[in-house]
Amino acid sequence: MARIPPFLAATVAAALLLPGCATVAPTQAAKSPDRLLASLGDEADDSRPSPLAQDGMRPIAPHVYVDPDMPAGNTPKLLNVMQKARVRAAYFYGELLAQPDILFCASMECYRKYGGVGLGYTVGNTILISPYGARAAIVSHELSHAELAARLGGQRQAQARVPQWFDEGTAVMVSLAYEFSDEAWRAACNDGETSPRLSDLETRAGWQYVTGANGANMQLSYGTARQEVIRWYAQVGKKGLNQLIQALKANQNFHAAYRNIEDSAGMILAAKDKTVL
Repeated sequence: MARIPPFLAATVAAALLLPGCATVAPTQAAKSPDRLLASLGDEADDSRPSPLAQDGMRPIAPHVYVDPDMPAGNTPKLLNVMQKARVRAAYFYGELLAQPDILFCASMECYRKYGGVGLGYTVGNTILISPYGARAAIVSHELSHAELAARLGGQRQAQARVPQWFDEGTAVMVSLAYEFSDEAWRAACNDGETSPRLSDLETRAGWQYVTGANGANMQLSYGTARQEVIRWYAQVGKKGLNQLIQALKANQNFHAAYRNIEDSAGMILAAKDKTVL
């Protein structure tokens, strides 16, 4: 597994200075259907009111809601968190296409009401943020899930076409969460010697097994996935990520497209190096 590329290291270092960067709890691998998924379906529909609005949640910006118990004085902080999270997601994806409804909960009662687990949770076209998750790293992690799903036609299509390690690894990369540093991963995985194979992280069941109860081994899952995705992205960039998404939309095999895009990017870089020499 490669170390974080220099061009991303500077970005990560800058992110650590941003207030709101904090520990990202592992997203539960098995996301069961709940009342939001049942009411929303799998895709955005701007022609009908958001179920959050219908449930009495208070809008503070387009597609951004808080529960009625959220103090009004928290609104500027939450909007600032949203802005930072969107900047992080756009840095890796380019223009953001997804418009998920985002709910900041003031209580765990609100969060659990909609089936939320961990600190952030994405279901269908809705992102839930727990009272302890109003941080740029957590919101941007969930925005990555929503963005990838939107570009592939919905959450169900993304789950069917993309390995769990790629979806989660991309989200960790986008989040710039400091606890998933190279140093933390190397310490947990004995410099990569004991890291799981990507094939062990392919499915939700495998992901959940490796992660362990209450995220006990999340460096083995989230950390390893981040290492691979950040290595690949350093080679292919936004262009390669978008090429992969287009290949998946054309029903190409993920693994073949993933390798081919990296190989093509490598050949272009090699040709440029020869030109310079």
